[in-house]
Amino acid sequence: MDHRIARALVPFGILVIIPDYRNFPKVNIKGMVDDVDMSIQWVLDHVEEYGGDGKRVVLVGQSAGAHIGGVVVAKKVLDWIRQQQHQQQQSYQRGQGDNEEDCRHLKSKFSPQQLCGFITTSSPHNLVTMRSVFHRHGLSASVQRSIFGGISGSNDYDDDLNDDTIKSVATGDDMDVFEAWSPYHLVKKCQSEYITLISEGNTNRNNNDNESIDQLKDIFPKLCVIHGTADKTVPVEEAIEFLSLLSNLQIPALSKMYPGWSHTDPILEKPMLGNHLYHRDIYEMVRLWTCGSDIVSDEGLGFCIG
Repeated sequence: MDHRIARALVPFGILVIIPDYRNFPKVNIKGMVDDVDMSIQWVLDHVEEYGGDGKRVVLVGQSAGAHIGGVVVAKKVLDWIRQQQHQQQQSYQRGQGDNEEDCRHLKSKFSPQQLCGFITTSSPHNLVTMRSVFHRHGLSASVQRSIFGGISGSNDYDDDLNDDTIKSVATGDDMDVFEAWSPYHLVKKCQSEYITLISEGNTNRNNNDNESIDQLKDIFPKLCVIHGTADKTVPVEEAIEFLSLLSNLQIPALSKMYPGWSHTDPILEKPMLGNHLYHRDIYEMVRLWTCGSDIVSDEGLGFCIG
């Protein structure tokens, strides 16, 4: 995101904080995620010093920023689930569980429920299916492995990489690495670990009373997925398939597809031409999530509800 969204939202009383993160080759994806994670922690800790409200923070990301934000949100959900597992172990094994900090993916202390919502725009949600797309845009297989921490594979295939060669060259280690930084796969992992948490709770209690454990959908912040249908950098199928996954897992999400819009139209070309539809949609979502349904209803926003 850049100054345009701040210029659009600040006049309407919305405080906008735009953190940056280190990029490749200075760091790989882990460093980028750590930067965004700690920037969110900083905002929650200091936003009131700038006239903001720490209980009404919405995360917004576009393209790579949306991808990194999605990784942070999913890993925070995993951290929350593992914290609950740790507490169960402490309770039922007389305090002989692992150190709680050793179970965390991220360094920050905030919980995912502290975010009012997360708006992801033009994001590559599934890194595995995006590998061939990245290659067509000039990121060779070896560069992708460097960015995302892959440890295997042959560079001999870089010149003619496609979907088939990706499947034949990539080892299990490669796939595991890409899935580890893929919001799509991380959300699936949240579901599997949540099921484990519930089953372990049932076993320890010898009954089915898990009222103290939130449903998975309640652990995530509110979600909104936005994408342009003519996006050639990140195909719109990325958004469609991610929304389908959320729906299958009963995690509600709002969505909006901009007909004919490219990858950068929401943040660059359209605003420069005076079309602030994207900015208006961000504004309306922030109002909905931070001011309550009595101010504006999601049915009146023109978003799909899933």
